[in-house]
Amino acid sequence: MKIVFSLKECAGGQWSVCRGSITLFSQLRLGPAIRLAREVARDEHLRSGRSVSVELPGPTSAIELANYVRASVAA
Repeated sequence: MKIVFSLKECAGGQWSVCRGSITLFSQLRLGPAIRLAREVARDEHLRSGRSVSVELPGPTSAIELANYVRASVAA
């Protein structure tokens, strides 16, 4: 199962980094929020070996900002 970290806009133009309904970091500007979300996602992927992505909500669908894919095992 893929792990998804998402960026959510808060009041005043600040952003939060979330995993599901849990807010991990808050009150960030967009640039630093993106960098932090990518770093957390990359660390999670390296630690667990699972597929991990970072998404930013768009007007009609989410925009994928990073995707760390689980390596397939050769038979």
